[in-house]
Amino acid sequence: MMKAFALLLLLVQTTFAGGLKWEATTQRVEAHAGQREIRAEFPYRNAGKTTIRFESVRGACICCTSATATKKLLGPGERGAVVVKVDVEKKPLPLVKPVTVKTDDGQITVLMVEIVSPKP
Repeated sequence: MMKAFALLLLLVQTTFAGGLKWEATTQRVEAHAGQREIRAEFPYRNAGKTTIRFESVRGACICCTSATATKKLLGPGERGAVVVKVDVEKKPLPLVKPVTVKTDDGQITVLMVEIVSPKP
């Protein structure tokens, strides 16, 4: 089920590719014993010729404590990042947390944070 969901999200991202170019839309983060929160950063740049405004950046559940763009308006060539924080305290691992980003150019991107246990 999770693989089908991830495939659907990838198709949505490809369909609505706009002026923002992401370094990566998926990150795998290790959560260590006793860790309360993880942080993932998704860098991007405006590869288009017009200014892009972020309309929304939303986590899919309450354990995604924050998801914010470092810049709300992005001129051509400018860079920024979406920073995602996820509460992992007392959560079973692995976890996959999607964050949906919508911009005024019609682009919808789903960022995926995969949280795993450290390798032994």
